Amino acid sequence: MRTLIILILYIIIAVLSIPMYLVEFIISKINDKAAARLAQTIVRIVFTVVLFLSGCKKTIIGRERIPADTPVLYAANHRSFYDIILAYSTVPNQTAFISKIEIKKMPCVAQWMYFLHCQFMERGNVKQNMTIILNAISLIKDGYSIYIAPEGTRNATDELLPFKEGSMKIALKSKCPIVPVCIHGTEKIFENHLPWIHGGKIRIEYGTPVYPDQLDKQEQKHIGAYMQNIISDMYHSALISEDSHS
Repeated sequence: MRTLIILILYIIIAVLSIPMYLVEFIISKINDKAAARLAQTIVRIVFTVVLFLSGCKKTIIGRERIPADTPVLYAANHRSFYDIILAYSTVPNQTAFISKIEIKKMPCVAQWMYFLHCQFMERGNVKQNMTIILNAISLIKDGYSIYIAPEGTRNATDELLPFKEGSMKIALKSKCPIVPVCIHGTEKIFENHLPWIHGGKIRIEYGTPVYPDQLDKQEQKHIGAYMQNIISDMYHSALISEDSHS
């Protein structure tokens, strides 16, 4: 039943989005940042409704740790399609996501991501990936935060995949703080029951920001592994917490 409800909602949103595309386009020509803010407000509301209708009971930890006066690079583990829904419904600042290029094929979703200045990365295309990283650096310098999943693909095991060091260049070059993000439980909503949606508890935790310029040279050189260790510790703490409450 939840799957059918979400499918109907998707169709309704896709239809209602058509006139909004024109509104967004007009506003973007006048004030690009205002258009992005409006787009994120709409997406946040829709994704909050999606989580509710999907039966998700979300726990948000550490949002107060996110710096309010500067853009950041969010570095998160990646477990489910629902990660982006959970993250966009909780991030407090203007944020553009870096996503796999396949998302561009999704009607409605891809268009709203375009308004949000999201970037689409093609696996294995080194030149294109470098362009995306440079775009992300420019966005941070323009006041946008960037959200990336450095594992590079969804991972439903309890051990994180190695973080791609190249993605961390966004923070190193822009000199922005990195906020570690730990997501837990989202794979139980959808991927574990494909194609059906099941309700359940999900959790997102924002960790203490890491300032790359305060790390020593060796830590900067392997900052992907450094961040992976932090988020891995956060994830296993979430597992322990889950076990203690079950």
